[in-house]
Amino acid sequence: MNTKKYDVAVIGAGPGGYVAAIRAAQRGAKTLVVERRFLGGVCLNVGCIPTKTLIRSAELYRLMQRSAEFGILTDNVRLDLTALMTRKDKVVSVNTGGIDALFKANGIDCVIGEASIPAPGKIAVNGETYDAANIIIATGGRPAVLPGLEFNGSTVIGSTEALSMTRVPERVAVIGAGALGAEFACIWHSFGAQVTLIEMMPTVLPRCDEELTKRLAQIWKRRGMDVRTGTKVARLEHLDNGVRLHLEGDSPGSVEVDTVLVGIGLQCNSEIVAAKPSLGIRLGKRGGIIVNDRMETDVPGIYAVGDVTDRTWLAHGASHEGIVAATNATGGNMRVDYRVLPACNFTSPEVASVGLTEAQAVERGYSVRCGRFQFAANGRAHALGETDGMVKIVADSRTDEILGVHIMGPEAGELIAVGALAMSMEATVEEICRTIHTHPTLSESILEPAEDYYGHGIHTRPRKK
Repeated sequence: MNTKKYDVAVIGAGPGGYVAAIRAAQRGAKTLVVERRFLGGVCLNVGCIPTKTLIRSAELYRLMQRSAEFGILTDNVRLDLTALMTRKDKVVSVNTGGIDALFKANGIDCVIGEASIPAPGKIAVNGETYDAANIIIATGGRPAVLPGLEFNGSTVIGSTEALSMTRVPERVAVIGAGALGAEFACIWHSFGAQVTLIEMMPTVLPRCDEELTKRLAQIWKRRGMDVRTGTKVARLEHLDNGVRLHLEGDSPGSVEVDTVLVGIGLQCNSEIVAAKPSLGIRLGKRGGIIVNDRMETDVPGIYAVGDVTDRTWLAHGASHEGIVAATNATGGNMRVDYRVLPACNFTSPEVASVGLTEAQAVERGYSVRCGRFQFAANGRAHALGETDGMVKIVADSRTDEILGVHIMGPEAGELIAVGALAMSMEATVEEICRTIHTHPTLSESILEPAEDYYGHGIHTRPRKK
């Protein structure tokens, strides 16, 4: 049996794995990557990138329906799903090709196959065994399935099938209003489908600040989407021409649709560890590999990053964890600071956040004060024709340190980086107030709630005394 030796071996080439491999190679390590299916993992191939490509098309289509507002007259605007899917596939292909080129440029060996860890320091794949001084597990996750709502590839589907749609369903139900479900609900609604969005929790996007998400649900309802929070599917009934969902909770009754998208999230691909209990690597209650803030498992020399750890469920979170693991595996000393981890839901409008929500800050005992600003008072938002939404800054009134920033509105995903930078520098609200912001820009919407926090916002109504 042939044995090859590596300093670092990475299992999985998603956002956590491929970034970890490149950083390890940059730090002088002889590096191997084992990927069972395709470079880029779920995110690049059947997740973030193709979804956001469809979202861009949905945004343009929605904007074209309003083109007369901007003085542009159009006739017979229609979807070409074949062209849309061709563009999506091209975007994915360019990105996967980029990863392959980066591997070659950094001297990283890549093997396609199903890996196992027969013992610490060893990886087996395709009948060969490789020695690795350090192993980084980055096997990711897969769509979770609810009992009674199993995918059949036609009337009940997951996100992977939704990304290859050949038609827009006339009536569609989306179960789960987290990032995955909410984004597809917005895509299909923009494309003209009759959408029913069902969420068991009291608000859509349950992890986000409640003040924003309640307003988000109102916006969607105003646009014609059927949003049902505090509601769950009691039973699914297959019909000759679709599906009937029997609901219970705050919005009981039944809904008949052509297609059901189950978007309740992901589950960890931790079988590589579960199948070998003698390794001594522990799993959490939801199947995630337990690691510390250095991304180390219980076994020296074995690290885990990304969705398989059941921590962030974010591509950029996985990439940062990959950098931390690779740095530590090559003699460095780095830890993940989860306090400053931004996130964005690419819904319409977008919702982005970093840090604590108002409720979380109160629960943790802070003396909380908030500053708010409505995009309806931002000049650039009016020029763009996107005035729905707001920005909210949560801070500790005793020190004015920023605890969280929450944005719902145009380009929220771009703007949230400002909040993340401020929090990483432990900035105060006053320091944002003293920073001159360019006019007219959406970024002024970060300055305005900072001023409102002190009760002297220029474009906000005075606080009631």
